[in-house]
Amino acid sequence: MKALRIGLLLAMVVAVAAFVVAEDKPWFDLENCEMCKGMVAQEGLMENMTWDHYLTKNGMMTVTTIADGYKEKFEASHKTMMETVEKLKAGEEMYLCGFCTRHGELAQAGVNMEHFTTKVGDVSLMTSTDEKQVKEIHAFAQKTIDELVKMAAAKSDGEEG
Repeated sequence: MKALRIGLLLAMVVAVAAFVVAEDKPWFDLENCEMCKGMVAQEGLMENMTWDHYLTKNGMMTVTTIADGYKEKFEASHKTMMETVEKLKAGEEMYLCGFCTRHGELAQAGVNMEHFTTKVGDVSLMTSTDEKQVKEIHAFAQKTIDELVKMAAAKSDGEEG
């Protein structure tokens, strides 16, 4: 499991080398992003996981929780992402959303990344001792938090209507 998460980070690094972020690119594009597709392909996974981001003094922390019975689907989504990594390494061009592209840029810039598997999901840290990188990580984290709030509001509006 830990190797899968490390591989995901490597995938994002490789992806960044192949793509330039367009200003009008959606931050999240779960249907079209080659990295994100692996999660939505697993029926029920997105509805049975949480993905929370927190700014820390020197970066950010991401906490992912997986509901009982969905751990295998979560692992399968990472397997799909690893297959995407291999395609990117082979030079195949693929579309990535703004989040995946920016995550890869930060990884490529050398920020520290740590991943911990828990009984109910995982925890990731993205940190730096460089003040400029910390500001970039904070901006990335805040953009992610803001976009997740927008997604939740849009989903809520859609369910009510």
